[in-house]
Amino acid sequence: MDERWIEMLRSFILACYEGMFMYLVLAIVMCSVLVVAAARTLIRGRDLDLLQYHELLDEELAPAVSLLVPVRNSEDTIVQRISCLLDIQYARYEVIIINDGSEDGTMRRLKETYDLMPIQSKVHYSRLVQKTAQINGVYQSRLHHRLIVIDKAYGGRMDSLNVGLKISQYPYIASVGPRTVLERDALVKIMKPVMDALPGEEVVACSGRVDLMAPGNTNHADSTDNCARRTGSTLFVMQTIEYVRAFLISGVGLVRYNINVLLFTAEVFGVFKKNRVLEVGGYKRDDQVAHMELVMRLQKHMKQIRERGRIIYIPDPICRVEVPGTWRQLCRQRIGWHMQLASSLWTQRSMIFNPAYGWMGMVSIPYFILIELLGPVLELGAILLFIAGIGLQLVDINLCFILVLLLTLYGSLLSASVVMFEIWCSRKAYTSREVTRLLLYACTETFWFRPLNNISRIYGMLQAMGLRKAEETDSRHGLG
Repeated sequence: MDERWIEMLRSFILACYEGMFMYLVLAIVMCSVLVVAAARTLIRGRDLDLLQYHELLDEELAPAVSLLVPVRNSEDTIVQRISCLLDIQYARYEVIIINDGSEDGTMRRLKETYDLMPIQSKVHYSRLVQKTAQINGVYQSRLHHRLIVIDKAYGGRMDSLNVGLKISQYPYIASVGPRTVLERDALVKIMKPVMDALPGEEVVACSGRVDLMAPGNTNHADSTDNCARRTGSTLFVMQTIEYVRAFLISGVGLVRYNINVLLFTAEVFGVFKKNRVLEVGGYKRDDQVAHMELVMRLQKHMKQIRERGRIIYIPDPICRVEVPGTWRQLCRQRIGWHMQLASSLWTQRSMIFNPAYGWMGMVSIPYFILIELLGPVLELGAILLFIAGIGLQLVDINLCFILVLLLTLYGSLLSASVVMFEIWCSRKAYTSREVTRLLLYACTETFWFRPLNNISRIYGMLQAMGLRKAEETDSRHGLG
């Protein structure tokens, strides 16, 4: 190769190295600051007695909540799921099951089990701009007055939530994901910030920490067990580490900036102020944006009307969610997540670095773009740069090792420190074997799990950009 081209290639690789160094240093600093902020928050609340939830929340004053539960072809599991929802400890709530054009015996099973009676003529529909699929019937159970069943033509999950929004009668709505198991006191926990709001302050959305449930686990008991200890799956352990890291950094760490991991957890279980959701037009029927875009749209709306609307994330577990049990399911889930993130950020791109939207526009959304959206591309780019630097011998070997050190610090060591903090502050008991296993997996994360995970996320981003053909993603598992 001509010397001039070699020199140009060397200059290009060195420039990439410098850019990658700057990104990794910035990412490490940002994540470290958020971890410290999260640690301070959790340490202050570490000795909080869980019984205070019940003492502080007067049942007579607790805001009423409508639980929206879209279902489709769920004949075998629907009864068990409804039993869990009807067992929740809360004063005033209703369970609205939206049968989204099931082709099996779901509707027949509901009628037989819960003695449904038609009430469609008595329903007061909320005004919603978006059109929805045809409603075939609205029923209420004679056995459980809280249970409402809507039978409708197929329209998708977001369309079903809009139908539930139109029929719900209470001031707060809560969407429940297809693989979500709520704790019995989930509504008590998640509605406490609403009760604690200051005069003139309004909570427009709220979610909380998600615990993981091993694939195929149908136990609907309280989520006090550490499910990670009851499965030998490497995939489950790695997802546990990943969720703990997201919980501390994107959840508790960003909570002061009013938009956080709620972008992801709202689809699993999130509470929204009904009138505000109606004001922004309800859920968009595009599954590529889902709850992420709604959270951003709500915050944007509150800024535009100059109201003190807060979006809150609570650090206490409120539910469990079944996670993917195979690599194929995991890849499909991460593709779907990244498609939703990219599409949501693009839809609300006017908020990026816009001081009119405060911390959300200037801090939180740029963080999600830099770390969550572009992170997979840049991390894989760093690995390719290391390979190019070693293979082509165009850069100093010391630069290559510095790059690997920064990657390890950003990935494995940060995850290991987060895991250690989680073990220290957790109310669950860990054995030495469990601690060793979690730390060992966390320390190796950079070298295999993150690269494989990042490939799926990049594929999802390409799909959102229209550069790859979109596949039907399995949104039933995990947070998607």
